[in-house]
Amino acid sequence: MTPSTDIHPLPVQLGHALRALRLSKKLKLEELSRLSGLGIATLSHLENGNRDPKLSTITRVLTALRSDLYELVASVSAHNEKPTPPDASPYDLDL
Repeated sequence: MTPSTDIHPLPVQLGHALRALRLSKKLKLEELSRLSGLGIATLSHLENGNRDPKLSTITRVLTALRSDLYELVASVSAHNEKPTPPDASPYDLDL
């Protein structure tokens, strides 16, 4: 299976998911920085996919957001799912 060019690299997907979680909690970067102990610039780089974060960094952010890795992975997975056309038969799908 070859990677599709329309799918973003993992750091970008994680960043988008982290931003969505932060915004769903109605937090600004400054507030998340204070809660997580990470710098605003670091958080901004993470959300923009400019860093390949360590698991410990992701865990700090998720703890500050009162979220967990399962929610983050589910968010990334849901974003990557291809929508099925409403009139498609299961036999029409490319596997």
